[in-house]
Formats: sequence, structure tokens, C-alpha cells
Amino acid sequence: MQKQGRKFIKTFAILLLMVVVAFILYFAAHQRHFAYERGGRILEFISGAVHGETRGLDPEKTDVLDVGLRVCMHMGEYMLLGIAVGLVFSAFGIRRQLRFIYGVMIGGGFAVVDEVIQALSPSRDGDIKDIMCDVAGTVIAAAFIFMFRSRKFYEPSEKVKSSGRRSFMRVMLDDVSFAQALDRIMKMAAEGRHYIVTANVDHMIKLEKDDEFKEVYDHADLAVCDGTPLRWIGASFGCPIKERVTGADLFPAVCERAAKEGRSVFLLGGREGVAVKAAAKMQEKYKGLKVVGTYSPPFHFEKDPKEMKKVIKTVNSVKPDIMMVCVGSPKSEKLIYKYLNKMDVHIALPFGAAIDFAAEEVKRAPEWMRKTGLEWFFRFLQEPGRLFKRYFIEDMKIFFLALKYKQDMIRGYAYEDSDRLNEPE
Repeated sequence: MQKQGRKFIKTFAILLLMVVVAFILYFAAHQRHFAYERGGRILEFISGAVHGETRGLDPEKTDVLDVGLRVCMHMGEYMLLGIAVGLVFSAFGIRRQLRFIYGVMIGGGFAVVDEVIQALSPSRDGDIKDIMCDVAGTVIAAAFIFMFRSRKFYEPSEKVKSSGRRSFMRVMLDDVSFAQALDRIMKMAAEGRHYIVTANVDHMIKLEKDDEFKEVYDHADLAVCDGTPLRWIGASFGCPIKERVTGADLFPAVCERAAKEGRSVFLLGGREGVAVKAAAKMQEKYKGLKVVGTYSPPFHFEKDPKEMKKVIKTVNSVKPDIMMVCVGSPKSEKLIYKYLNKMDVHIALPFGAAIDFAAEEVKRAPEWMRKTGLEWFFRFLQEPGRLFKRYFIEDMKIFFLALKYKQDMIRGYAYEDSDRLNEPE
């Protein structure tokens, strides 16, 4: 009975969306003079005229009313579309931020396509202002639906709750807080050879096609969530991730704990002089921190056997407890996975641009942008040429991958590996 009820809701939501789309297309085909004619009648009605004739009206007033009615019509139509799209995604179990994003993407995309068709038609014309009104209506509707935080359709299984690990697209993530992640890192820094990975949107896109990178993830001792959109996706499927744990935040936190616990640190990466500067900044901030070595290798060093031998020899000569590798992703992760057994370190941490933040070579986004998921936009403004393709083209695939792996994430498969150090304490 419950399945039949859900099937009915899904069917109803899809039919409603089809009706709204047909409604918008109908008015798009007939609205060229619609607003002007109705504007004249409304203005005459307001002025006391009862015959509905437009003669004698002030053309300027009619034009203003025409524009106002067109704006209201466009926004109203696309508010209906946004609500219909939201109901469809709700019927299929998608909630919160992801539902909002899909609603804006679909409504905005439909508005652009509709205006392009009008621009190419000899009897009609497209208008960028109409697109802006349409998108505004879609955003309002999506925001309205977002405020209604309905109950979760899905709850993590007991297996996921007890293990702290859950399926996320092609890999498994540890559902840990920042404090828990830091504790586990410092525990691993005391013995053995370990490494972690910090999952973000770019990683998930690369993991889809890079089996070598996936192998790195599969053997990581700790996999944390370093991407706000990933938390949105988890929450939208009823399996929220506790907290965002970024490499940029872990870098100074690990240094602070290492100073207190007497653990030694080695910094590998950054441009010439950046690692030295980062070490100096951290030692100044955290008294007693032992940075036993730094090295900024040349570009493509990982392809040069002699250079790699030099890196390994340099690291092994000081035997650090913690090695932070900041040579870009997925290069850092792959390098760690390939050479960790040859290095005399307890834990390797791939932290990417964190070394630039620590050295104060690159300014990090304000706290409010980090909390609202806009840190990527701040970075884009700093390096638009390098990051445009990544953020606005490649990373958009994440929202399609979310649908592809929806069921796996909802089921929340968990590893059964009692020997892993990242088991809950």
C-alpha cells in the first residue's frame, strides 16, 4: 500500500510538471501582445472606463504597465515551474540543498532554451531581461520549497551508524567531526605507516574515471569530507555527514597538536621558498613545533627517478612522524600511495593548497564564505583563468553523479574491517 501511494505521488508530480511546462510554452507562443492588451484594459478599469477600449490612454503609462505585467507573468510562470520541479524531486526522495540546486538548474536552463528558440523564430524575439525574470521566479520557488524541511525518507543503517563509514559515490567516507579526525591523525602519527584522503568535488569527478585514484582511496586509513557540496548531497539523501574537515584547517591544527605532543613534521611541496616560509609561520605560532625538514621539488619531479630518490632520501634522513604533502591533487595522493612504504614516516597528509595558506602566500576565504559553501568562488576570483574550467564546467558533473549513485548512498554500505585505525574509538 505504501509503495502504491509513493507511485501515485510520483506520477502526479510528473503530470503536474508536464502541465506547467505546457502552460509556459503556450503563453510563450501568445504573449507578444498579451501584456500590452491586458495592460490597457487594466489601466482603463482603474481609471473608471468600463468598455475595455484602449483609445485615449497615455502611451507612457501603458508601456510601464506592459513591462510590469510581463515581469509578473514571467516570474509567476517560472515560480510555478520551480514548485512543480521541487515536487518531482521530493517525490523521488531528494531533499534540501540538492533539491534547491536542481530546481534552479532546470528552471534556469528551460528559461534560456525558451528564449533562444524565440530569438531564432522569425515571428518572435528573445530578451535577456525575460531570462532574468524567469530565473528570479525559479529561485524564489526553490527557496520557498527549501524552507519546508520535510522528514527524511531514509535513515542510515545500524551498520553505518556503528562503523562511522558510508558509501559515497565510488568510495567510502568516514562520518567524523573535525575533532575526531584530528584525534585519529595524531593516533596514527605515533606508529606504523598511514595516510588519509580529503574528499572534495574535484576528487569525486576524477574518481569516476581514474581507477588508480580509486585504489588510493580504497586503501586510505581515513577518508574525510572536504567539500560543502558533498555534505549537501549527503543531507539531501537523508544520510548527512557530520562536519566538513578540510586540509586547510587540518594543517595548522596538526601543527598545534604536534607541538604539544612532541611529534616531528616534514613539509613537502609548494613553490620555491614557500615550504620554508610556512614552517617558520607555524613555528612562530606554535611554540615547540619541530619541523625537521622542508623541500619544494621541481615540476614533474614524480616522473624523474633520480628526483624521487632524492625526495625519499631527504625524508628518511630526518624520519618525521608526520609528512604533509602539498604538490596538488591527485598527484599528492598517488605519490603517497606509491612511495609511502619506502619512507620512514608514520602518517602522510595530502593537503594541497594548505601550504600556501599557512605561508600566507594566498589569502583564504572569509569564515562566512567557508560556512556557506562559497569558498570555491573566492578561490575562483583569485585565479579565474586557471579555475574557470574546473569550477564551472568539470565540477558541475557532481550533480549528475549524485543521481547516479543515489541508491548506494541511501543504503550506506559500510566496510567490515576491524583492523583499520579509523574505527570509532
